[in-house]
Amino acid sequence: MKLGFIGLGRMGYHMVERLLKNKVGVVAYNRSPDKVKSIAKKGAIPAYSPEELVSKIGKKRIIWLMLPAGNATDVMIKKLLPMLNKGDLIIDGANDFYKNAEKHKKWCDKYKINFFDCGVSGGVHGLKNGYTLMVGGPRPQFKHIENFCKVLSAKNSYGYFGPVGSGHFVKSVHNIVEYVYLQGLAEGVELLNDFKHRIDVKKAASVWKEASVINSWLLDLLNDALDRPDFKKISPKIGSVTIEELNNTKKAVKGYAPAFDVSTKIRKDKSKKFVLGKKTIAAIRREFGGHAVEKK
Repeated sequence: MKLGFIGLGRMGYHMVERLLKNKVGVVAYNRSPDKVKSIAKKGAIPAYSPEELVSKIGKKRIIWLMLPAGNATDVMIKKLLPMLNKGDLIIDGANDFYKNAEKHKKWCDKYKINFFDCGVSGGVHGLKNGYTLMVGGPRPQFKHIENFCKVLSAKNSYGYFGPVGSGHFVKSVHNIVEYVYLQGLAEGVELLNDFKHRIDVKKAASVWKEASVINSWLLDLLNDALDRPDFKKISPKIGSVTIEELNNTKKAVKGYAPAFDVSTKIRKDKSKKFVLGKKTIAAIRREFGGHAVEKK
């Protein structure tokens, strides 16, 4: 069985590479043909239109979308549905609000197409380390995509969480926790830097790294960020795009998340307060997600 894969961005391209390394057949499409040609050199079957991709998959069509949430995903789902057969599957791996997954399910139901929402974490390191996958959708159909999840994920790092919307919801909560972790690291860097005696921030982060109770992958990435020669040149502007989605997630369950509320205010703040902290958040986001940073 071949997997159709649409969207070869920072994460999508590496996800296809990981599938190919594990001998999974992939038909790959991207709006820009250069990326299609590039992944074809690594073993993917190239497709230069959604129509071509659908024609090359096989009888039981499973299509994984790794497109930006919103219009790009909406347009592609609407385009695919008339081309598919009853019982085919669409998986949406975008960072999205869970109610949008429920909307997409309604569209798919009209064509009797199965829809899954799958939160994906792992950033630009997923090719090597594996991804974390959080899946929502029709339980009886999960068996058709589980092997793909197993191949893509790190050991014990994928899970089925319930009906459509559950996967996106779990990923949104994951991202809320991420915001809070990053805020904590940023505040730590700020406080160390403000002490009356000069503290070597890089040394403190390095000492914390191995055995302290705050040891984490994000702390490892803070160390990597501080070691970069351009760290001091990074702008405090943080290019987050998920704030509205995560706030909607919190409101949907009438949640109380004060630490998250503070972290979102900091990301929106354009004042000259907490400059080093904001710079730290931007730098760590570059490390795990390849997110662009601005330079001063």
